[in-house]
Amino acid sequence: MAHEASSRTDITIPQSQRDLITALKATGKPLVLVLMNGRPLALVKEDQQADAILETWFAGTEGGNAIADVLFGDYNPSGKLPMSFPRSVDKFRSITAISIRERPYDTEKPNKYTSRYFDEANGPLYPFGYGLSYTTFTVSDVTLSAPTMKRDGKVTASVEVSNTGKREGATVIQIYLQDVTASMSRPVKQLKGFEKITLKPGESKTVSFPVDIDALKFWNQRMQYDAEPGKFNIFIGVDSARVKQGSFELL
Repeated sequence: MAHEASSRTDITIPQSQRDLITALKATGKPLVLVLMNGRPLALVKEDQQADAILETWFAGTEGGNAIADVLFGDYNPSGKLPMSFPRSVDKFRSITAISIRERPYDTEKPNKYTSRYFDEANGPLYPFGYGLSYTTFTVSDVTLSAPTMKRDGKVTASVEVSNTGKREGATVIQIYLQDVTASMSRPVKQLKGFEKITLKPGESKTVSFPVDIDALKFWNQRMQYDAEPGKFNIFIGVDSARVKQGSFELL
């Protein structure tokens, strides 16, 4: 459908393939959709039809063996998406989409006048960092070593991750930061670190991320790479959407 130096304007899969998926779904058999693509796709209907979706990108000469290992359960996948998958092509937005001029939707204040879609959910279908496996994981609330941080100090953010499924598996725990009071528009969430851990069924592990002044710096209007005092939010989770939140203040 798309390849080097040749892109498509439509990010849905071709109609002939959509018709095939519908026909296969009608059989009542378990349906696994294997994707081979080089860009994010809009898969809202396919997500509802398929029992599982395996993203393989362009897997190379050994891709068939790797796909078979996953499909037959010989390998427990743990990959994470390096981008978000939108619900439609109209939903590509800037990383600074929380600009006050756009009046972003707040789930905690649903009755306020904010910008949102009336015919579709606001967020992506699959967020950045998303990925499932044959087991499940839970992440505890964020614990911070201190509520404030000096410029020459650091704050350590920790969570406890537990394997709540029946198989040994791996997942990638991710930490994101948000500068709440910056003088310039900053990303809603900015990836600052990650750690891949493997847990047996019922096993738990504490994952910690140290945050220092370098993690808070950005290029300001004076073309200085610096961090500004104020509130910072910390998000830790298994992807950019399913996160637990904490906050601290840079003095």
